[in-house]
Amino acid sequence: MSISAPQQALGADPDELEQFSAHLVSVAARLDRVSRLLAGEVRDTRWTGSAAVNFRSEWRRTYELSLRQVAAALRSAAEQIREQAQQQRLASSSELQSSASGATSSRGAAQAAAHAAPQATAQAAGQGGLQNLYQAHRQAIATELQLLRAQRADWLSMSLVGGLLSGIRFLPFDPLQEIDQKVGWLESLAGEQRQFLFFDTTGGGHVAEVFGQLDQAQHVTVLVPGVSTDPNDFARPGNLPAARLQLGHSDTAAIQWLGYDPPHNLLQAGFNAGVFSQSSALAGAVALQSFVASLRRSGAQDITVIGHSLGAYLASVAAGTGAGLDADRLVLAGSPGSYRSHVEQLQLRAGPGSAATVFSIEQGVDPISTAAFGRSLLGWEVADPDFGATRLVDGQAGSGNPVSNHSRYFTDQDSLQSLVEVIRNEAAGQPQRQGAN
Repeated sequence: MSISAPQQALGADPDELEQFSAHLVSVAARLDRVSRLLAGEVRDTRWTGSAAVNFRSEWRRTYELSLRQVAAALRSAAEQIREQAQQQRLASSSELQSSASGATSSRGAAQAAAHAAPQATAQAAGQGGLQNLYQAHRQAIATELQLLRAQRADWLSMSLVGGLLSGIRFLPFDPLQEIDQKVGWLESLAGEQRQFLFFDTTGGGHVAEVFGQLDQAQHVTVLVPGVSTDPNDFARPGNLPAARLQLGHSDTAAIQWLGYDPPHNLLQAGFNAGVFSQSSALAGAVALQSFVASLRRSGAQDITVIGHSLGAYLASVAAGTGAGLDADRLVLAGSPGSYRSHVEQLQLRAGPGSAATVFSIEQGVDPISTAAFGRSLLGWEVADPDFGATRLVDGQAGSGNPVSNHSRYFTDQDSLQSLVEVIRNEAAGQPQRQGAN
C-alpha cells in the first residue's frame, strides 16, 4: 500500500517538511555569516565624522540585532517544522496500521497500532525522512563551501584588495584567512558517512551528530559535553565520546549533542562563582528536554543521557525541572554537582530517579567533580551516598592523575565499559564511596 495517500490526507509530506527545515537552518547560517562579515567591515573601515558615528551606533542598536533576530526566528521555525514532520510520520504510521488491520476488531487494530507505530515511524524515517535529513545537511555543507570559495574568488578579483591580501597582509582583519579556515573545517565535515540531525554551517552554533543506525538501534544514548566544547570538535569525529561509545555496538546509536553554548574555558566557566556556567546550563536544559522528547516521539525505545562535566550538571537541571527528562537512565560523569539534592527529585521516563536509573562516575581524583574537594562546585554532591546514585566502576586505582583524569572518561577502557553497560541496561555499579578517593 502506498503511503502517499495518508500523508496527503493529513496535509503535509514529512520529507518535504524536513528538507524545508534544513533549508531554513542553512539560510539562518548564511545570515549569521553575512552579519559577522558586515560587523567586521563596519568596525574596521576607516570612516570618521558624525555620519560614521551615527551609522555605527544604528548598526549595533538596530541593524545587527535585526539580522540576529531573523536568523533566530528561522531556526525556531525550522525546529517547529522538523517536530511537525516527526508528528506527521507518527500519525501517518498509525493510520497505515489501522488501514492494514481492517479485517480485525477495532480493539485489536488499536492495540496493534499502538505497539507498531513507533517501529513503523522509525522504519519510515530510515527509509526516507532520516536519510533525507542527513542528505540535506550534507548538501548545506556543500552549498556553504561553494559560497565561501566564490567569496574568496571575489576578494581576489578586486585588484587592489586582492593584491594586498595575496601579498603583504597588513589589514586589521584577514578575510582570506577566515575563509580558508572555515573551508578547511567544512571540508572535514563533508562525506557520505556523516549523519547530522542539526547543524549550523557558520561554525559558531549548534551541532548534533549520530553514530550508528538511529532508525534501527535498540539503545540510543545522548552525550552532553562540557566546558570548551565547540563545533570545531566535530572535525575529528573519531575522537568524540559518542563515536567511542558506539564503536563495536551495532545495536546502539550514540548522538553527540551540542545544543547549547558552554563556556569557552575554565576561567570563563568559574567566573563570578560559576554564574555563566549555571545560566548556560539552565538555557541548555530546556533544549535537551525538547531533543530527548523528540527522539522518543520518533520511536526511540531505550534512551540513556550521559552528561560530562558541565553537561552533567545541565542534564541534572533538565531532569530536575518541569516535566523532567524523557530518558530511561541518566549518567553524571565528572560532574561539578547536581541541580537537585537527591535522585528521587530527578524525573525520568519511569518516574522519579533511583539507584537503578541514575548513575555517577568519577575518574580517580577529578578536580572538577564534587568528590575531589569534598563539596560541589555547582549544586549538590553526586558523589555523596545520600544523593542516591549508583557509583560506576572507573579505571583508576586510587587517585590517578588529577591533571588528566577529567578528560579520560571516554578513553579509559574500564570507564567506557561501565558506560556501555548502563546504555545496554546491564550496569551493576558499586556502592558509593565516602568523600574523596
